[in-house]
Amino acid sequence: MTQTVPPPPELRQEVDRFLRGMWRFNRMLGQQLAPLLEERHGINPRMYHVLRSIQKGDHYPKVLADHLKIPTTLISRYLDGLSKAGLIERQIDEQDSRRTRLSLTGRGEQVVRETDETLHELVSGQLARLDPQVLQGLLTALDALTGEGEQA
Repeated sequence: MTQTVPPPPELRQEVDRFLRGMWRFNRMLGQQLAPLLEERHGINPRMYHVLRSIQKGDHYPKVLADHLKIPTTLISRYLDGLSKAGLIERQIDEQDSRRTRLSLTGRGEQVVRETDETLHELVSGQLARLDPQVLQGLLTALDALTGEGEQA
């Protein structure tokens, strides 16, 4: 077993500050987002992520569950609710009749578009509070931390 070297105290404080800030920002967005999505679009943030993933190509329940890291039983419940709301359709896969293929209905596509607008409105309001140079620094740092800058 390899022992890790503890970070120096000044870096430890920065890590604590970073984690606390990310947690608070995420929580604040979640508290603002959930009621907005329910009021405007009749969905919750998890339902949005399911819809968005289907839209982006996760057309099978197992693939969807793996991608979102949600148990298949829970995905099944979300899919039932989205189906009853008329936001998704389930069809037998033409290539393999044992599989169910998921797709968004026209209404589902509309809800995703409108929800995207709501998300951009909410987050842009928060980001507008930052000086443009600070925002660019933040985005560059996030790209570096997530490896996104390497793909660009």
